[in-house]
Amino acid sequence: MQAHPDRLRELLAEEDALDADTQAAADSAVRAHLRFAAEALPVGLRPDLAARVEGMADDLDAWFEAEREVLEREVELGRGAIALEEHLLYGAGADTEPVIHAALERRVRLGAWNRLFLRCLESRLGPGHDGLAEAALQWSKDNERDLAAVILQVHHRQITALEAATGHPATADERDQSSQAAAVTGYARRAVEAAAHALQDA
Repeated sequence: MQAHPDRLRELLAEEDALDADTQAAADSAVRAHLRFAAEALPVGLRPDLAARVEGMADDLDAWFEAEREVLEREVELGRGAIALEEHLLYGAGADTEPVIHAALERRVRLGAWNRLFLRCLESRLGPGHDGLAEAALQWSKDNERDLAAVILQVHHRQITALEAATGHPATADERDQSSQAAAVTGYARRAVEAAAHALQDA
């Protein structure tokens, strides 16, 4: 997935035109990364499975639009978990740290997008692969620490490259945008990895 940055930029430009949100972790950026991931999916799959997945990237936006209510419902359920986590962190009635709250919200939304992506993949593969999405999501849950490490590595690499190019330390806003972009990249990669592991175990 790292080998074709020009293609990813094309997808980001396509999706940006559909979304007024310019944040690095905007839904448009997530859709672009997941379409990019879908284009890479057939590589390494058995020919019969690759044939079923071929073209999934072109159909993802329609799938996402059809499942928009499901996405928002997943996010709303996740907000309940966020509230509990913040309660445990800060106690009842305490002010929540905005940066941590934003990171938790981002984690929930990215997780919901991955769930839709994996359900689309399961649907394309057919009845013989029922349960693939849940198996992939369970694998992701079991390997959450690895995902956090990947996101930190991507963020560090981006900031290092930015500071080398500009000759000055990254600003707080640049670090925030890098952190968001790293999370989107990490979750998209995780969706592909999780799918691959679920298919191995099927």
